[in-house]
Amino acid sequence: MYQPAHDYGSVHIADEVIAIIAGLAATEIEGVKSMTGGFGGGLVELLGKKNLSKGVKVEVGEKEAKIDLYLVIEYGSVIHAVATKVQENAKKAVEGMTGLKVMEVNVFITGIDTHMPKEDEEEEEGKEKKDKQDQEETDKGKKEKKGKKTKKETQEKKDEEKDKNK
Repeated sequence: MYQPAHDYGSVHIADEVIAIIAGLAATEIEGVKSMTGGFGGGLVELLGKKNLSKGVKVEVGEKEAKIDLYLVIEYGSVIHAVATKVQENAKKAVEGMTGLKVMEVNVFITGIDTHMPKEDEEEEEGKEKKDKQDQEETDKGKKEKKGKKTKKETQEKKDEEKDKNK
């Protein structure tokens, strides 16, 4: 817990607050899909509470901090570039908001999200629906043609019977 000294008394900043600042700063960077946490973080989210410090570990001294961030990166992102931006943004945010000197920001890439972006998923779903509709129309057209052949054949049979009866 960091306690800056003031003439008016003391201010206590919990480690969790520093972790939240660093985590939010990390998720602001394009290419970061999510933060990964341990069992406790997942349990908190299952209970309906958002764990804003998920995927962040901090060690705080009297005037300095060390931050570890565990990230899932979006597929196609340049990992090194994203990680560097995350380090810079987390350091800037924690130093600016707390007055602590951030000595290290370690980034651990724990996964890559391979899901398509929502727009691509919607586009893909639309294409699948159109393909299904086209197939249904084709099938319907085949049935109608088959039905027409049957009617034609039926008429021919009737004509043949008439000829036989004459």
